[in-house]
Amino acid sequence: MKRLYSIFGTSVAGVALLAGVACSDSPTRVASGSAPGATDAITTSAPATASASGAQATGTTIAIQAGKEMSAADLVRLAEPAVVRIETSGGVGSGFIVSEDGYLITNNHVVSTSSGRAATSVQVRLSDGTDTTGKVIGTDARSDLAVVKLDAARKYTALKLASLADVQVGQDVIAIGYALDLAGGEGPSYSVTRGIVSAKNRAIDETSQILGAIQTDTAINHGNSGGPLISLYGEVVGVNTALQPDQTTGGVAQGIGYAVGSDTVRAVYEQIKATGSVNRGLLGIRDFEALRPAKARELGLPESTGGVWLAKSTSVATGGPAAAAGLKAGDVILKIDGNVLRSESDLAVQMIRLSPGKQVQVEFFRGGKTQTVTITLGTPSQ
Repeated sequence: MKRLYSIFGTSVAGVALLAGVACSDSPTRVASGSAPGATDAITTSAPATASASGAQATGTTIAIQAGKEMSAADLVRLAEPAVVRIETSGGVGSGFIVSEDGYLITNNHVVSTSSGRAATSVQVRLSDGTDTTGKVIGTDARSDLAVVKLDAARKYTALKLASLADVQVGQDVIAIGYALDLAGGEGPSYSVTRGIVSAKNRAIDETSQILGAIQTDTAINHGNSGGPLISLYGEVVGVNTALQPDQTTGGVAQGIGYAVGSDTVRAVYEQIKATGSVNRGLLGIRDFEALRPAKARELGLPESTGGVWLAKSTSVATGGPAAAAGLKAGDVILKIDGNVLRSESDLAVQMIRLSPGKQVQVEFFRGGKTQTVTITLGTPSQ
């Protein structure tokens, strides 16, 4: 099995080496365009809004202005106050502030202690050198995300989350974080790297499958975990999470890293902030794929139709909620409770927002007809 490397670094004086990093490699597999396993981590994001160009720091939230993309240097200057260094007994990672009252997002594995348990609080350093404590509000191992609330009472500069629908393959992005926890140099010790969005809607496996991930060639290393991957429009497109191993060499593949996609990040953040946890619903499907234009044509649907195609005989889990409602292999799920599914990522986000036991209306396509069934969502296995 392929393994993804988490990018969480130990804190040492001088240079932090890759050898001896605190976070061990997590079993994971990359699946391009398909989502094997009954992980059913599903979501429909809010309606896409066009990204505005340009940005300016208000001292609190970074306000996006109509105009043009920023230079990388301008973006770093504006985003710097929102990027933080996070330390636990397990090592050092990164995070970024998403609200003026001090809520920040990072990886679940960043706030885990050396014993593997989630910390109740973490040490946080702001870019101006301020040290403070952050309370871990909640974690979600399935998406490898965590939400932390800073203790200090003040207004913070916050970054905005992008809509994944607005993110384009090939667009420029930068990563900011505490790579290798390097010390010294001018100003804050974070590192900045630049690259592009290499692919969208990857499915990556860490402790469980994460749908809707961003692939990037932006250099990310141990210590970058939990830090933002930011477009030149000033919006966070993902949370830097893992590196792709090269099975041929036994090392890390060049230029292939992953970030949890912004739609999943937003859904998890909203749930944790509201309730302290994520209580997903389970649809009971697996081995599904996003509906591609060629398959849509074959089925007699417009090429522009979005949906999740239950592609295999194993796509509907025996005894699961979808099976009980009559869904079958070959069906295309188009909507859940009226929310259009453009991809597997939308399905995952919808499940984050819908709890077990909830009855949902599922619109699907079969045999040339669109049908609707009511499904009572189940509870994912741990």
